[in-house]
Amino acid sequence: MDDTQLDTLVARNPLDGHAGAFAAVSNSVTQIRSLPLARHLNLRLAADEVHLVATELGQALPTRACTFSSSEVASVVWLGPDEWLVIDTSTDPATRGGPGLEERLRRVLAGTRAAIVDQSGQRVSVLVTGDAAGLLAKGTAIDMHPDAFPDGSALQSHLAQTIVVLLARERGAIEILVRSSFARYLADWLVDAASDPAAND
Repeated sequence: MDDTQLDTLVARNPLDGHAGAFAAVSNSVTQIRSLPLARHLNLRLAADEVHLVATELGQALPTRACTFSSSEVASVVWLGPDEWLVIDTSTDPATRGGPGLEERLRRVLAGTRAAIVDQSGQRVSVLVTGDAAGLLAKGTAIDMHPDAFPDGSALQSHLAQTIVVLLARERGAIEILVRSSFARYLADWLVDAASDPAAND
């Protein structure tokens, strides 16, 4: 019997190599940076089960279309009437989600019709601050201005021909969730768009 052990696999952010490019095009008007990898859970449950997860998530699930909410535990994005994306945002090493958040949710939902799927490798996040709306207007017809897309708004749409989830964070910042397989393409597009002199007008 072969006793050879495989090395522990370490998750890598496909955008790690873009830190320099993001920094080079960031300025006083617009700033771009990739965010650390986070655990993503797709949650499906019925309306009469929504209240069961509030304690574990530190918040009630958002039930209004095209919104998201955040707590010290997670950001939760409304994807449909019975579907949410749970993004682990805990910074406490003792409670950092890892598989723990999923296990806690499964425990409180035991015996229900709920479904939880770990999608952590599916998407990565890019945060655009400053004039995020002005930059993203180059690649989407969606009005990203804070007046039209206020804090707490969320949309699934296309940006530069790539399917993304857009989250309106504080002070006009926009978080872009993009599939890992398209992350480098979108990162290159963001760098090109930010390099356009018109982006700083």
